[in-house]
Amino acid sequence: MNAPRRHDLVWLNPDADAGSFVAATDNAWFARNWVKQGRPLVMARQSADQSDDTVALGFTQPPMRTRILLQVPRSAIIRHTRPLLLTDTIAYAPQRWREGMHQLQKVFEQHHAVARVYGSLSFQAASCVNFLDAASDLDLLIECNPHTQLGALLAALEAYPLQTPRIDGEVLMPDGWATAWRELASAVRTGGHLRVLAKSDCEARLIPVDHFFACA
Repeated sequence: MNAPRRHDLVWLNPDADAGSFVAATDNAWFARNWVKQGRPLVMARQSADQSDDTVALGFTQPPMRTRILLQVPRSAIIRHTRPLLLTDTIAYAPQRWREGMHQLQKVFEQHHAVARVYGSLSFQAASCVNFLDAASDLDLLIECNPHTQLGALLAALEAYPLQTPRIDGEVLMPDGWATAWRELASAVRTGGHLRVLAKSDCEARLIPVDHFFACA
């Protein structure tokens, strides 16, 4: 099995004491309850000094959207998957979002990219607990490949009608580097930024805009 990557959904052994993995003891009960109900956590960006035997995971506890972080032994992980596909989350989204999500899927197919969902809608789909409100965005992980028409895709997303839901998220290249799609689109459109902040599974740095097009 491949190692979990940033944004992956990760399930822990329900018999593991998830409360002992949190840094803030006030969150121990929430962590235990979350894991015992069979709900997934999300792979966070790993720190440079992360032990090989542990991984940083997190989840959001409703209704106050408290972010709870855990340092988890790899031995406690029983399963992990890539983030849910956009098409697999439409049924869990508010009714007012669904037509826009169907149209977005067509945009990604047209430009040969794969759209996955993370953030509030992902937790809502995975837990059947309401995480979304009127201010929520649709957080997308846009996976590119050598066939992706990246420039045209970014232009299409910028031109997408300002309607519910607002599209947020990242463009992920085959080499593992990701950047906010809005920042990348703005840099391409204006030509004013030669570098954008990018993240991998374990670090963050400024990367030339051209890098993303060379990898696509």
